[in-house]
Amino acid sequence: MFQTIDLTPFISEWDANKGNSESYNVGYDALLAFGSTVHDQTGMLILAHAVYGWMPTILKSYILDGLTGENIRDGFLPDKPALNNSWVGTSKLFHFLAPAVWPIWDSRVALHFGLPRSDQHNRRDVYQDYTNFMRSEAAVCKNPTGYSNLRFLELCLFSARPASSEAREAAPQSALLSTT
Repeated sequence: MFQTIDLTPFISEWDANKGNSESYNVGYDALLAFGSTVHDQTGMLILAHAVYGWMPTILKSYILDGLTGENIRDGFLPDKPALNNSWVGTSKLFHFLAPAVWPIWDSRVALHFGLPRSDQHNRRDVYQDYTNFMRSEAAVCKNPTGYSNLRFLELCLFSARPASSEAREAAPQSALLSTT
């Protein structure tokens, strides 16, 4: 089961940590602008390739059947990830199509939730639970940026240095997801 965390320390450290993500901002802004113009599968495929250009891997596979910009913006989450069998990549595509609806899910962010391994964080139920948690937090957060509340909260997590590998390995079992 996904374990929520207290975001207060991450938000309070935003000013100190925001420099850790500044190099992403120009590319983020460009992808966000393009994402707002996408309405069909061709546009989604172009955006998917652009998103993977922003990541340390390449786009190898995609399943866009049944997906539209409109249903993603309306909150539709497919049963399987749309890109590279990865909820991380899929979350980024969805975020750039609907930044106020879908938070970015990243392996670095997952570390803050005690989920260091792909088999723990590359799951639909985990991304859905993370999304629900972030949406509820975004509804009440104070956001000093021009980005969506979801993006601000995710940036606070992304910009904070993950716990050391020793701390991740010692994460309590209750913080880890069951694989059933």
